[in-house]
Amino acid sequence: MTIASASAAWLDFLASPAAPGNALSPLALEGYLTGIVVAPELIPPSRWIAALWGDEEPVFDNDADLHAVLGTLMTRYNSLLAEIDSGLERLEAERVCDYRPAFLDAGEKPDRQAIRDWVSGFWRAMALAPEGWTAFAGDERLQPVITPFIGFIDLDDGAFVPADDIDERLDDAAGQIPRAILVLHKIAKIRAARGPRKAEPVRQAKVGRNDTCPCGSGKKYKRCCGAN
Repeated sequence: MTIASASAAWLDFLASPAAPGNALSPLALEGYLTGIVVAPELIPPSRWIAALWGDEEPVFDNDADLHAVLGTLMTRYNSLLAEIDSGLERLEAERVCDYRPAFLDAGEKPDRQAIRDWVSGFWRAMALAPEGWTAFAGDERLQPVITPFIGFIDLDDGAFVPADDIDERLDDAAGQIPRAILVLHKIAKIRAARGPRKAEPVRQAKVGRNDTCPCGSGKKYKRCCGAN
């Protein structure tokens, strides 16, 4: 599933009565899923799907609508994982970074607000692995990889005074984010290879009401996502 098709499907969901008021924008969703892919530890679908909604969950009228939204999320996650894997392979083989996150999809200089929207989703994903990200931030070797995201995170700090050359710094940071994503993914793959589990594509199949819920909770579908 491409960025364009995923965005269109997500916009359809946002326009539906089922969408909660706090649902992420298409760009923020892309940032969120990217944060899940490159997280320093494996985050199972049961956690990242639940955290996607926050305190207000969607209410679906029927199973078909539920499957359509879950299908959009899982298919886009899988395709994003493949895109980042491909970008990393070329970076390692040819030292060329041609991976483009969603805010660079148009091929033009991105709007800073668009980057902030994308990073807001990435930031929400980071909250699901606080210990791992804190360890990353505390490692001097990895700080150059984390730093490009920081300037676009809204910390609501009224005492913050931007530098005189903040615009130039943000433009430079935006240009570093694609490579930072690939490097973070490489680190995550190394860490996963050392542990008992590796990140794998989320597999989707038709689910009966007595089958295990596709969100990964371990509950029966009728007592989990199907309860809506």
